[in-house]
Amino acid sequence: MTHLALISWNEEDFSLQVFWAIGWFSLVFIGIQAVLGLFVGHDGDTSSSGSLDIHGGHGGGGGYLSMRSISAMLLGLGFGGAIFERNGFSVGISALGGLAIGLVIGVIYVAMMNSLYRLRSDGTAVLSDAINKSGTVYMRIPGSMAGAGEIQISFGGRMQNIKAYTHGWDLATGTAVRVVSLHGDQALLVEKLS
Repeated sequence: MTHLALISWNEEDFSLQVFWAIGWFSLVFIGIQAVLGLFVGHDGDTSSSGSLDIHGGHGGGGGYLSMRSISAMLLGLGFGGAIFERNGFSVGISALGGLAIGLVIGVIYVAMMNSLYRLRSDGTAVLSDAINKSGTVYMRIPGSMAGAGEIQISFGGRMQNIKAYTHGWDLATGTAVRVVSLHGDQALLVEKLS
């Protein structure tokens, strides 16, 4: 079967091989991003501003040119161009047709992502709801603001693990704490409950 696939690949025109290669490369790249999002917690997506997004998407949905949107457009260009050429169109028309399909896929992708990001809160307003609530140290918090640990705390209707700092002594896992304030946009400042 592999031998037949190689013969078929070698018999294809160079332009058709290029379209197939672009389509398959884009599909594999999108799959890698999906796996990273599931198992690592982020996809390493880079927006047009050049900032690395470590939370699995665009920072607020503002970046239209990201690795994912470009991959989606290349997917349409590759497979769309191959379909056009297979149906007897010239290389130029196939490239334009594939580009049109790629742009449609890219626009649909960006529209879907923007609608999803509007549903998601930025975390700041929700995180402020944790102030004055008590929780438990989940990962040791180094004292004197030397580094971050993690607390487990219930707010916003669910139990959450949040990065935390403390001004006092080290706080061991299992220690009861109270949230004093926010520490930046993504972390809390806590103190030991007496």
